[in-house]
Amino acid sequence: MQSQSQEIPLEKINLFGGTQARLKTNDDAVESYAEEMTRGAVFPPIDVYFDGSTYWLADGFHRFLATKRNGAATIAARVQPGGRTEALRHALGANSTNGVYRTNGDKRNAVEISLEEWPELANPVLADICKVSAELVRNCRQQLLKDGRIPEVITVRGRDGKKYPGAIERQPRGKTEGASSDKGGGGGGGGFSKGKGDAGALGGSTSELEAEARQMIRNGEINPFELAKMSSATPLDYAVTTIKLLETMRRDHPQRREGLVKLRDWIERELRGENAVAAAAVAVGDA
Repeated sequence: MQSQSQEIPLEKINLFGGTQARLKTNDDAVESYAEEMTRGAVFPPIDVYFDGSTYWLADGFHRFLATKRNGAATIAARVQPGGRTEALRHALGANSTNGVYRTNGDKRNAVEISLEEWPELANPVLADICKVSAELVRNCRQQLLKDGRIPEVITVRGRDGKKYPGAIERQPRGKTEGASSDKGGGGGGGGFSKGKGDAGALGGSTSELEAEARQMIRNGEINPFELAKMSSATPLDYAVTTIKLLETMRRDHPQRREGLVKLRDWIERELRGENAVAAAAVAVGDA
């Protein structure tokens, strides 16, 4: 159904229904808009959603406030069917390319609102709604989980509408894969996760899943041995992941140097091809 543009009384538009995605409105922008309106400038209609009783403001808060400041009683609005949920979805991605551009704080605020409203949606889905990167959504999810502002979820819904594992088990850095771990659906600080389905928590297409999973592995958020299961994993992924893991090694440990020397010797043998020759000899002996 096509939205209809019409004059709506300001008093009938719900401005305080929780659909404002910005941290705050820009008073300078409101004043500037109001002055331009008095000089005859015509602004695009605002966007509202009507559920039969309430007009929910989705986009155009600055235009609304400027119109109200000038003492007008009505404002041009594109009216679409829907309630607060539809208005909020619209608002979270508004002004990504026009209007008063969003600050980084505005983007993060939009993501936090989306996570609090729909924690069951996968990161790429929320990224699409808020028109931000999936990485920002993931980082915000981790922080909100840590702060206890959103619940853990067992499954999340991806772009395809299917459900994927949502909980990512995390374990403190330095513990083995068999050690006990803290559970937090994408949250927690540091450590590697385990389990074949972890990447599925991200949602999206297979290539998107692998790309984001590889980045999470590089960041130390997923079991590094998951790289071996990904056809798209590159030697650089292995190198960055290994370095990330080595950076967690205690610098004051008495065997630190011994361990690094052992690693250096292995790398030098690998570059000379000696490790492969030794492995082949062992295989022949076992046969």
